[in-house]
Amino acid sequence: MKKAELQTILSSHAEWLRDVTTGSKADLSKANLSGADLGGADLSRADLGEAYLNEAYLSGADLSEADLSGADLSGADLSGADLSGADLSGADLSGAQNLLLAASWLADSFEADSHGIIVYKVFGLHRAPREDWIIKAGVVIREVCHPDPCLDCACGINFGTDRWIKVNAAGKQVWKARIAWIDLADTVVPYNTDGKARCGRMTLLEDATAEFWRQTP
Repeated sequence: MKKAELQTILSSHAEWLRDVTTGSKADLSKANLSGADLGGADLSRADLGEAYLNEAYLSGADLSEADLSGADLSGADLSGADLSGADLSGADLSGAQNLLLAASWLADSFEADSHGIIVYKVFGLHRAPREDWIIKAGVVIREVCHPDPCLDCACGINFGTDRWIKVNAAGKQVWKARIAWIDLADTVVPYNTDGKARCGRMTLLEDATAEFWRQTP
């Protein structure tokens, strides 16, 4: 795609983001953007499905809620890119640079003890918990955890940062839980996480509702 054509699409998309009655949502599905300089570009909510973005410079780009399903992002520079809520299903991320590292995110987001990391869990936020789960302190709960980090929402035991819970689960019951070190092997942090991840097994420690919301500004 020629640079002038791309710039026209980006300008119209920026106008659409400001006011959906004007401008046009960027439709770059299957577009050849190999090696394109899109650093800092606002492509939030854009259609980039099956686009060729290999070796593209996407540093600082806003790709939140964009459709990147099936896109070729091999070798792309994603440093500082916002992928929150983006659809990365089927995307090729081989050799992509500066993707979110799960270990770093977990270390930065949660405390830990000698047995594992301590996380927050809210039940029934989007769907009822499994009927065979016993929700009380000391109980271990299990679920099949989908292993693909390109999927933001998939099966598993979802948990979130304190900030995510404050934004998405105001006033809800909050459990403190532990993911044992060995169970990090079955823990998935999506590349496009907005503050939540999923695991295959956790131990419920305590109902931390009162403490959690008391500490919330």
